[in-house]
Amino acid sequence: MNRISSVFVPLTLSVLLLVLAAPGCGGAPDDSKVIRVTRNIGGREGFRHHFDAWKGAFEKANPGWKMELIDLGNQEGSDYYKTRIATGDLPEVVMTWALTNFLADAGQLQPLQDSYYEKFGIPLPTPYKGKRYTSQSGLQLQGIVINKKMWTDIGVTTPPSTWDELISDLKRLKEKGYRPLVFGGREWSASQPLFYAIVTNVYDRVNDPAKPSWTKRRDAGEVSFRTDPTMKMIIGKMFEFVDAFVEKGALSDGYNEEQRDFYGGKGATWLMGSWMGGDIEPNKVDFEMEYWPIPSMTGLPPVMLETSRLPNGWAISASAKGEKYDKSLAALEAFYEPDVYQAFLNGESQFKIASKVAVDGPKSSWAPAQHLYDSMAANMKQYGTALGWHIALDDLPPPVIVTSMARVMQEILVGTRDVDKLLKMLDDDWDSARKSM
Repeated sequence: MNRISSVFVPLTLSVLLLVLAAPGCGGAPDDSKVIRVTRNIGGREGFRHHFDAWKGAFEKANPGWKMELIDLGNQEGSDYYKTRIATGDLPEVVMTWALTNFLADAGQLQPLQDSYYEKFGIPLPTPYKGKRYTSQSGLQLQGIVINKKMWTDIGVTTPPSTWDELISDLKRLKEKGYRPLVFGGREWSASQPLFYAIVTNVYDRVNDPAKPSWTKRRDAGEVSFRTDPTMKMIIGKMFEFVDAFVEKGALSDGYNEEQRDFYGGKGATWLMGSWMGGDIEPNKVDFEMEYWPIPSMTGLPPVMLETSRLPNGWAISASAKGEKYDKSLAALEAFYEPDVYQAFLNGESQFKIASKVAVDGPKSSWAPAQHLYDSMAANMKQYGTALGWHIALDDLPPPVIVTSMARVMQEILVGTRDVDKLLKMLDDDWDSARKSM
C-alpha cells in the first residue's frame, strides 16, 4: 500500500464513523433528548390511554424531546428500582407508590418546590425529612367491587358489615350457582384479602400523633404478627376464605386473569383497588357494578381505604441533570394539562385533588363506568375512609410487606394451615427488610 492510500483509508473510516454517529444518520440512537418515565400499565387500557395523552402533551410542548415509557407491568417497582440504582441508570421520572422514602433515603430523588404544588392547587404533601418530592396525583380508594345483578339476585343490596357476613353472602352466591370470587395467587394481587384485613383491623382508624402506630410498635418490639391475637383471627379467616371460594388453578393466575374473569361476568366479587374501574369503558364491560367498603373483623363499621394520602405519584430522579432536569419538571407539569389529568382520573378511577385544573373526575360516557364512579363517591361519603398503615413516610412498614403477604396467601393456597408458621413468615420478612434498610 502506498503512502497516499495508507492515509486515505483511516481518514475515510474516521469520517464514515462520524457520519454514522450523527443524529438521524444511523448508528446508536440519540437519547440525550429522551425523558424516561415509569408506569405500571400491564394490561390496563385506561393506564395506557393516560400515558399516551401525557406523552403527547409533553412532546407537543417540548419540540424535539420524547417521553419514553418504561412499563413496569403488574409490579410495584421496588426490584426494578433497586437494580437500576445499582447500575446507576434510574429513569428520569419514576412512579413512587409507597417507595418515596426508600428512594429519597438512597439519594435518588430531587425535591420539588412548593410553587409546583401551588401552581395546580394541590394540597402540600407532608414533607419527608423537610423536603417534598412527588406529584400527588389524585384521591385513590381501595374496597370491594361487586357484580350488582348477582348480589341483588341473592337479596343483598347493601355492603356486609363484618367478614362473617361477607363469607355468608359469598356462600349464598356459590349456592345460587355463581362464582363468588375472582382471585389469583401468582402476583401481588394475591395479598389483597390479607392486606385488607390487616390494615382495617390491626391499625387504628383514626391516627393519633401522640399514640405510636402498630408499625412503630412492631419496630420497637412491643408487638409482632405472631403475638397479636387479631392476626391469628385474620389468618383463620383467610383459611376459610381460600377453602370456600378460591378455585383450583389460582396459583397460575394474576391480576390480568382476575380482571379478565370479573369483566367477563364470571365472578360476583373482586377485592381490588379503585383503579380497576379505569378499564370498564375500554373493555366495554356491560353490567352494573357497585364499589363497597371493606367489612370489619373487630366490631368496627365497614370502611374504605385511602391509599393515596402519602406523598406518591411521580418524582424526578437523581438521573435527571441539567436540561434533563428542566424537561423532567416539564413532564410533571404536563401531567396536569386538563386532558391529561382527566385521562389519569378516568384511567385510575381517582378523584381530583388539583383544584386549579378544570376537570371533573373520574367520568365516563359509558354508563356502567359512570355508575361505578358514582357508587365510589357515594359510599366514600357514607362510610368514610381510613389510612390503615399509610400514615406517613417515616411511619410505613418495609416495602417488602406486600410481597410477604402474597407469599403467605400462596402458602395457604397450597394447603399450609400452620398459623404460627405463616405469621413467622411475616415477622421474618419484616425484620430482614428493616436490617437491610
